[in-house]
Amino acid sequence: MNRLGKNAFGLAALILLAAAVTVRATGFLTLESSPTGAEVWYTGPDDPDKKYLGDTPLDNRELPVGRYNLWLILASHDTLAIPDVYIAEGQVTQMNREIPTHYGYLEVNTDPDSSEIWLDGVRIGPSPYVNNLVLPGVSQLKVMPREAIFKNTTRNLNVGKGDSIRLVLAAPYRDKSFFQENLSLPTWRFQLEAGVQYRSNTGFYDTAGKKVKFSSDSLPYQWDFPVMARLGLPQGFEIHLQLPFNAHKDPRFKTDTISVFPANMRAGVKYTYRPLNVGFDMTYGLGFDKSTVALDHDFLALTLIGMASKGKILGEAQAGFEFHFSSKADNKLDPGDMAFVHAQAGYLLDPLTPYLGVSGKFKLQDDYNGKAVTNSDGYLLIPEPGLIVDVADLLSLQFGVPFTIVGKSASSYWGIHLSASVGLPLM
Repeated sequence: MNRLGKNAFGLAALILLAAAVTVRATGFLTLESSPTGAEVWYTGPDDPDKKYLGDTPLDNRELPVGRYNLWLILASHDTLAIPDVYIAEGQVTQMNREIPTHYGYLEVNTDPDSSEIWLDGVRIGPSPYVNNLVLPGVSQLKVMPREAIFKNTTRNLNVGKGDSIRLVLAAPYRDKSFFQENLSLPTWRFQLEAGVQYRSNTGFYDTAGKKVKFSSDSLPYQWDFPVMARLGLPQGFEIHLQLPFNAHKDPRFKTDTISVFPANMRAGVKYTYRPLNVGFDMTYGLGFDKSTVALDHDFLALTLIGMASKGKILGEAQAGFEFHFSSKADNKLDPGDMAFVHAQAGYLLDPLTPYLGVSGKFKLQDDYNGKAVTNSDGYLLIPEPGLIVDVADLLSLQFGVPFTIVGKSASSYWGIHLSASVGLPLM
């Protein structure tokens, strides 16, 4: 073989040897992560520089045999390092890793929907709300319904690294005092209400509508100390019981006068249709025989109630009818049935709500005293400015100043009342 042939043979041998060296054995990598979609970066056995391999999940990705260092990178999560991963010849290396996060996950749903969500005094959006970038630590979450008939809800959150918090918050209704009972309480909420009322009668109106003043030495007045218990039931129902404690100055002041103040023990049941914020109340009042501090006859009161709000303006209206039964002292005496209305509007300056209410009482039937029929029909129109203060969404304080503006055949008066109501969820 001449020199040229030997050189060609040697070159071919070198090329075959180099090809044999470059063709290396391979294996396979299957990699899944939770959450999925993480970027996978690696350094190989012969290359110290990081290279991008793909996003999880990786399925049977072919790699040369050797040891690798892997990194999983996902937004809002910690970078996860997986060192010393060995790819064996012809084998599949399977891995599944959970990627830790340095944030917390928060999901808030509210009833009613579309409430404003505040976190540490910063508005973060309307409900339903989802955020997977909540910083660890203690935060204050506040839910502010758009309708004024609902209270705000506040909750302290302790968010840990990687925690997932899912909340469903039902905003409580604004439960005021017994003077305007409003709609049914939320399910299994117990509310206790107590107050003091003072009424000073300044005169009365005769059958001709002429006002007659009381003399200074016989001016009757009345103190009332009513207590009321209410319990919200499922399906929009409520039961309530009211116990009056009365003290009259003048023993002669015992007739069935037209009044906005309670004077009898009464129990009732209420139903509310929440989609329309309307309700119906049926209450039975118990009279006492020959009473000088309460009515001496029973009565049945049926009341329609409605509430509405727009922005910070809160409105309420009631209309009803009282069926008064025969006197227990003389069952021939008909006290006379009565209709009543009430409207109230307030402006929400949370936690304050100044309001103006107007009540009307209308006596519709003459009395029969066992001997003759007397004309005792009449009416009262009673405005009432007042203020309601909500404390920590549990305690409600109300102060009002009712007084007579017009009337006929009934006592006129001015008065004050102060009440407090405390509510507690039982379940």
